[in-house]
Amino acid sequence: MLGPIDYIVVGFKGNNFNGSVLSELTKAVKGGAIRVVDLIFVIKDEDGNFAIAEIEDQDEELRKVVEPFDLDNGLQLLSESDIEKIATKMDNDTSAGVLVIEQLWAKGLKKALIDVGAILLDEGRIHPETVKAAVEDLAYVHVNK
Repeated sequence: MLGPIDYIVVGFKGNNFNGSVLSELTKAVKGGAIRVVDLIFVIKDEDGNFAIAEIEDQDEELRKVVEPFDLDNGLQLLSESDIEKIATKMDNDTSAGVLVIEQLWAKGLKKALIDVGAILLDEGRIHPETVKAAVEDLAYVHVNK
């Protein structure tokens, strides 16, 4: 049984990606919270041309860092068409990391829900910035009553 699968696309001006991001991702993997299903880098040059860089195309040092991710899991969910769509949305002279993760922490909860016959009625994600703005709006309304 798979846990919920999410994808995240993060962009960087130029190529400002550094090891701190992979370090935190490795902590989440080693801690058992997530499993990295796919990880791809997209680079768009100043003229608007883009290239896809997969982990196996990277230097040995980076490949060693991502070894715990077990990217040879047979679940490569990103297609070339997906990557092209991402690249067309990117500004020139930028790069992006495309990450597909399985939420391992949720597998037990998913099984328990299935076992009691629960039915998924809806799902979504509320971004932290949205929550912060809503809390600030509520505080403003409360203060100005």
